[in-house]
Amino acid sequence: MRIDIEDLAKTYDNGQPALHPLRLSLPSGALVALLGPSGSGKTTLLRLLGGLETPSAGQVRFDGVAATGLSVQERRAGFVFQHYALFRHMTVFENIAYGLRARPRRTRPARAEIDRRVHRLLALIRLPEIGPRYPAQLSGGQRQRVALARALAIEPRMLLLDEPFGALDAQVRKELRRSLRQIHEATGLTTLFVTHDQDEAMELADLVVVMSMGRIEQIGPPAEIRARPATAFVRAFLTA
Repeated sequence: MRIDIEDLAKTYDNGQPALHPLRLSLPSGALVALLGPSGSGKTTLLRLLGGLETPSAGQVRFDGVAATGLSVQERRAGFVFQHYALFRHMTVFENIAYGLRARPRRTRPARAEIDRRVHRLLALIRLPEIGPRYPAQLSGGQRQRVALARALAIEPRMLLLDEPFGALDAQVRKELRRSLRQIHEATGLTTLFVTHDQDEAMELADLVVVMSMGRIEQIGPPAEIRARPATAFVRAFLTA
């Protein structure tokens, strides 16, 4: 799904701008890193795209169709957050199936189809045997993979990940980066992930959006941004 952002802005009730008007076009199927320090507007932009926040101005278009007025459900975004938010009283299988079982009866897949989809996703995250386990029986890396599978179960139009590896140690982060890249290539979904880790952004993304103080400083492929920083901020951030 192609995403076009047209003069999108967010100002909070106290008058503090979280996001200055920005324009951005993201090609269908791209893996995009929103990179920058805390307070740069990365998460605000992600939440605006997912419908979790309402913009103060501007427009979002999905495949050319105005989407700013769509509800969270209508946008069909799969969300993955830093804290896994798995249901502790449900097994892994039930967690992944939850979004499908909670649908209205007229749009809910048959039980056999839900089972098939969950088993396919367990295979995709390379944990086919853990369906009967509970979240407390999993490592942090395993829980984050389950959270990703749960986001994919609803067959989203896009994936939105907010610091998805932030709570994990360095070695597990590296392993999950590879997994995310493989899953992205297998699904072909337009995917945006928030990070302050430049190595993570440069290793994973097709396109990096460097942000600071609610503004976009530079957009481009990782190699281009590293070779030709467009502003003093980008140059300093990459060498920090």
